[in-house]
Amino acid sequence: MGRAAAYFDYSVENRRPVKVMRSTFDPVARRTLLLAGVCVLVLPALFGCSKTKLAVGAMVPILENTKLAAFSSNDIRTFTAAAPSNILLIEGLIRTEPANRSLRVTASMSYFSYAFLFDDPADEGYASMLYLKGLEHGKSALFENEKMRSAWDKPFDGFVEGTKHLTAKDLESAVWTVANWSQFIALHLDSTQVLTQIPRVVALLERAIQIDGTYFEGLPFMIMGSLHAFRPPLMGGDPEASRKNFDAAFGVSEGKFLLASYFYARFYCYRVQDVDEFEKWLNYVLEQPDSIMPEYRLLNAMAKQKAASLLKEKDELF
Repeated sequence: MGRAAAYFDYSVENRRPVKVMRSTFDPVARRTLLLAGVCVLVLPALFGCSKTKLAVGAMVPILENTKLAAFSSNDIRTFTAAAPSNILLIEGLIRTEPANRSLRVTASMSYFSYAFLFDDPADEGYASMLYLKGLEHGKSALFENEKMRSAWDKPFDGFVEGTKHLTAKDLESAVWTVANWSQFIALHLDSTQVLTQIPRVVALLERAIQIDGTYFEGLPFMIMGSLHAFRPPLMGGDPEASRKNFDAAFGVSEGKFLLASYFYARFYCYRVQDVDEFEKWLNYVLEQPDSIMPEYRLLNAMAKQKAASLLKEKDELF
């Protein structure tokens, strides 16, 4: 079994040691986790298992506010320290209520955001594992749609037919599924097994764009632009289609969502081997103030961190 293929049969033996940073949780975060423990552990014990769903339901709005607080902060270090605890909390809540779509979507989004921090050759194995976990939670949420569930393992034409039954309520599930899926593929472009998944990712993403390509500041357009840039020409890769999708993403956020600019440089500019545009867009990311998009300071800060690192690799890439 190849290196990339091994990820599809993930086991404890495949895990890599991870350097753990001392937590810098603030008092509010600590109280949130304490409340989570009360809701998940104490309430069911006091009132019986019939109250478990009530306890989980009480946590969903808290998790939503935690997510909003994290995205609006530019403190990557605190996020890095806090994310594992938050993810484990979400996993525990999902074990309590596996069919809760909101929790599954939150888990998929959380894994994507955390994996992105390790999305480089040095931590490829760890990032791959995180992306696959995010993919599985996204799929679980997506499978609330019975047509998509039954179509998932069918031949390609059957899979495409299943995507036609997705509606607006499936949008978040579809987008975070493909977000994790496409980033996993980007880390394993040397694997034929992984590359064969691209048509399904594209089909699912095309349907998401039909529903609402502006979701999450144009994230569906950004992912499609990346896919068209890094997929081989024989599998439909198209630099011009990549550029058009990135242009659509830039239009949605007016250039303020810096992940789009970073991915444009990383995938499109590298694909067409335009070093001047590569430098221009990465420097654009680095020059933007933290206040450019207050609700997504964290993701923009991550884009800046990644842009600075990618600029150092310029001579190796061109």
